[in-house]
Amino acid sequence: MFRQGRRTARLLGSPRLQSRSYSAKAASTGRVLPYALAGFSLGVGATLALAQAVPRVEAGASLEAIAVASPVKVLSLQEANEKLHEGKATFTFGGKDGARGRVDVVRVASNTPVEDEWAVGVGKGVGGGETLFAGVYDGHAGWATSAVLKDALIRYVSTSLGQLSPSADDETVVKTIETAFTELDTRIMATAQKAAESYSHGAPEAIAALAPAIAGSCALLAVYDPARSILRTAVTGDSRAVLGSWSAAEGKFSAEKLSEDQTGFNAAEVARLEAEHPGEKDDILSATSGRLLGLAVTRAFGDHRWKWTREAIEAARGRFWAWGPRPQSRTPPYLTARPEVTTRRVQTGDFAILASDGLWDVMTNEDAVACVERWVAARRAGRPEAVAAEACASSGFSVDGEGYSSYKSRPEAFAIEDLDNAAVCLARNAFGGRRRDMFRGIMTAYSPVSRYVRDDVTVQVIFFTEP
Repeated sequence: MFRQGRRTARLLGSPRLQSRSYSAKAASTGRVLPYALAGFSLGVGATLALAQAVPRVEAGASLEAIAVASPVKVLSLQEANEKLHEGKATFTFGGKDGARGRVDVVRVASNTPVEDEWAVGVGKGVGGGETLFAGVYDGHAGWATSAVLKDALIRYVSTSLGQLSPSADDETVVKTIETAFTELDTRIMATAQKAAESYSHGAPEAIAALAPAIAGSCALLAVYDPARSILRTAVTGDSRAVLGSWSAAEGKFSAEKLSEDQTGFNAAEVARLEAEHPGEKDDILSATSGRLLGLAVTRAFGDHRWKWTREAIEAARGRFWAWGPRPQSRTPPYLTARPEVTTRRVQTGDFAILASDGLWDVMTNEDAVACVERWVAARRAGRPEAVAAEACASSGFSVDGEGYSSYKSRPEAFAIEDLDNAAVCLARNAFGGRRRDMFRGIMTAYSPVSRYVRDDVTVQVIFFTEP
């Protein structure tokens, strides 16, 4: 997600110290004998390695003869393909009436470290019934919140649903999912605030505990009950779920949006914020960007600057290097992790696409469903679609009104060739498809520049019957 700020470096264990020896005598002879420093202690966990000679500098024949090459590698098509496939996975699960379902996943990083996370699992659902869970977690302003969601959100929801009666009505189920989301966020924020209040200035324990509250994350969770053919989709933020279902009237798969993006462009979200913060709309919401006090989403996990009091935010900044308060923040909390939940009966031939906004920024719902439909047809035929040379001619890039390079996917430029993974096929076509030079350029883009070229992208495709 293209969001606030950049991450701080992740703290790692201290490396072993190294020492190099320098002396006038060694310099005059051009040789340095290693000093045996084994057994010389610097304290707990630290030892000195053997000293080395200072490397000799070889003069060039001329300045022009000295290599000055970019450290960024230009990716060939094969290397770009390999990079695209690095983060892929495929899972199977028990579907309806003994059929086997399938989940294809891919994550393509842009940020370093990557801020997107995902999770897939089978566990207890309503009344303890076997249920598929698939989650996409689009982090922003850091990676720590999405990392917590990856490990905890499905378990929170599964544990809560498993305690319900098998006959629980839809309203109860929806409320249970909502409560699981908000209780997890409350725990994240309360743990951080307690640490900020309890530990001394600069304490590492507080720095670690604050991390998931300082960063933020959207969450998109699909909950599929195969016995009842019920798909529930819960969204906090602007990741999106789209259902592809066969339309006999149209003779093709149609696209149905299962979630609404929660941003300042969503009229229902604007109305909610106006009701919760009367008289503040013009100060907290941007009519041009749809941002809430600078944040692109109106619901999220974490993000202490949109939830805590100014005093608490200032205290965390002053003692533990957290972010400072947002201008115009007067009556927090402005953000909630409460999801909107939809319930939909699905057919075994349907499929659902879940993705972070990095996909939807460049691809429409209809084009995504059409891409998967073409992928299924090619997979069944046992061969990729033929590549038309004329589809590769245009670069596909344009410059927007603010002077930034931008692009959109185009169905006529789709490359339907990654027949082992439908999510990879979607990601490829979000990055150029058959426009090979465009694809190579987008995949070559390096961090931190890459975040202005492509976002972190995570895609999951759930087939209720294996294609």
